[in-house]
Amino acid sequence: MSERWWRRATLATVAGATLTATSFCLNAGAATAEAQSSSAQATLPTLPALPALPSPSLTVSLPPVEPPKVTLPPIKPPTLKPTPVPSATASARPATPPATVPPTSGKPPPVGFSAPPGIDGPMVSPGSALALIAGDPGADLYPQPPVDAAVTPQARRVAALSDVQHRIQYLENILARTRDDLTRVQRGPDPVLQLLTSLTAGGDADASLFAVADSSEVVDTPTGRAVALSGAITSGQTELVRRRTEEARLRQEISRRVRTVPAVAPARTVATVGGSRLGRPLSGRLTSRFGTRLDPYYHVWQLHPGVDLAAPIGTPILAVADGRVSRAGWYGGYGNYTCIDHGRADGQRLSTCYGHQSKLMVSPGQRVRAGQVIGLVGSTGASTGPHLHFEVRLGGRPVDPLPWI
Repeated sequence: MSERWWRRATLATVAGATLTATSFCLNAGAATAEAQSSSAQATLPTLPALPALPSPSLTVSLPPVEPPKVTLPPIKPPTLKPTPVPSATASARPATPPATVPPTSGKPPPVGFSAPPGIDGPMVSPGSALALIAGDPGADLYPQPPVDAAVTPQARRVAALSDVQHRIQYLENILARTRDDLTRVQRGPDPVLQLLTSLTAGGDADASLFAVADSSEVVDTPTGRAVALSGAITSGQTELVRRRTEEARLRQEISRRVRTVPAVAPARTVATVGGSRLGRPLSGRLTSRFGTRLDPYYHVWQLHPGVDLAAPIGTPILAVADGRVSRAGWYGGYGNYTCIDHGRADGQRLSTCYGHQSKLMVSPGQRVRAGQVIGLVGSTGASTGPHLHFEVRLGGRPVDPLPWI
């Protein structure tokens, strides 16, 4: 017990002595540092006080910035026009543009190209005409004016004639395309087809192509296709003959009615020889008649709704009767085109039209007298040479002009 107490007393004494020595050393170091600082301040000279420098103040004044004023034009909502739905019986015809005032300056567009904007009626080029007819063999390459409803017996005859003529045009184009297909098939390297072609060409009735067509082995071969095309051509030719007979009958009925009914009332006609209903627009030579023909410009079968009268460029064109100008301007393949309304004949609207003119000398709405010069002969539009294309229309539908003049 005494030994343990002795150890604790010894440790306490040693710790107290250590603390006392450490405190003395720290106090002495602080005094020495203070003395050194006082002596250093005594030896260094006192520096003069520097005057305070004024701080520069920059004042920048900028002009006020005004936002630019932008005036936007008023936004007009687009006008949407409903797309007309064609009837099931209507043929694919170009839309009929409205009549315009004849141009007073500038030249018409060149033949074979579309008319520029602002000129009445587009024009089909010869190259695109073939593709158009391939898609629709009954398409009209010349723009056609609107027609009236057929409410009289004569009007119904004229409407039936127009339908038959367009059917003939359709059949002619189909037959031309089918013959071309048959020619290409016959040129193929098929010995059976070549043998049959040579036999039928020699007049051997027993070696008929239609007898071979019954064999299922040749249906999907060049021989079978040639047989099918030959049958289609034969059927089409039969139908074409029937339609041409019907066309001739209707044209005779319409012409007979024209000779027994006053043509124009109350218009005054030009005095002519032979009891003609209308005067002649000029004394040119007849170069093309009315009806379906192979168009010399587009090279497809197309209804020719008038007659062509050859004359030099610049020959005056005369109005065949009194009337009012209903159309005068560029009209697609017709080129410079004029139509005159002469009143009513046998209950139908009677009008005459004049195409391919080099110069128009009347304007829409103008009253003209029989024998008045309305334009000059030219070769504008789908034309292959200078001539006058002359039409007579009943209710807007073309009829043969020869019985009228």
